[in-house]
Amino acid sequence: MEYREQLTKSLKPHWVWAIAFGSAIGWGAFILPVDWMSMAGPLGVILGFIIGAILMIIIGVSYGFLVEKLPVSGGEFTYAYYGLGRYHAFLCGWFLTLGYLSIVALNASALALLGKFLFPTFVETGLLYSIAGWDVYAGEILIACIGLAIFAWLNIRGAKISGFSQFLFCLILLGGVILLTIAMLFHSSSSFSNLQPLFKLEIGAVSSIFAIVAIAPWAFIGFDNIPQAAEEFHFSPRKTFKIIVLALVCSAFVYCLTIIATGVSEPWTSASQTGSAWGTGKIVENAYGKIGVFY
Repeated sequence: MEYREQLTKSLKPHWVWAIAFGSAIGWGAFILPVDWMSMAGPLGVILGFIIGAILMIIIGVSYGFLVEKLPVSGGEFTYAYYGLGRYHAFLCGWFLTLGYLSIVALNASALALLGKFLFPTFVETGLLYSIAGWDVYAGEILIACIGLAIFAWLNIRGAKISGFSQFLFCLILLGGVILLTIAMLFHSSSSFSNLQPLFKLEIGAVSSIFAIVAIAPWAFIGFDNIPQAAEEFHFSPRKTFKIIVLALVCSAFVYCLTIIATGVSEPWTSASQTGSAWGTGKIVENAYGKIGVFY
């Protein structure tokens, strides 16, 4: 009889929610609100992400069904193997690997960007090279590598520590975004008139919305981590679809809040013309100084 090694069932439902939610809310939610508003206007971005979340939930139906029928690790690779064979699974696995490698690099570089904004004197040391008009410093590389090493260590320690830490970080993230939005709404310089025009005038409302819908799958990518850890679920696989829906709804909620928090403080049309590498950070700094940006 062939023996198959199995993973320990240690992941709780709220930990799995945190893994999906934390993966879907990446650097874009905090770095790119001004860029997105310059593409579509505030309401165009919000409606685009809401529609995008609905589309991702439809995909989530398929994931929920597959996890219930094949509650093993591997995610899309496993489903391709069972449904189409080893060659399709081989291609699927490599494309997943390349996709996640690029996402890891993007998030690591975003962490370096935050460090560059908060501690420019330290980070902007050891100029290495310039590419596309952007100077790359040894300090940035060091911050990105430290961040990657910390999260790699948490994952190496096992699913329990990784799941719990992810849940804790997600609660902090969600609470921080809510507090930031409230603080920006009640700032003396804030006004909902700063959100005008609600859509990008040059392309109109419909085109503005669909410009964001087009990038929504990239923004929400990460909830597909759920089926990849299905074998470690310490609960019924039937709960998977509900967890996916909750993670996507929370992700859309955070994206909408960051747009509101960024847009109400000063006119988004002028913010998009400043050319700041981190538009949201600059707006928060104008309102509450470096302390506000840090928190």
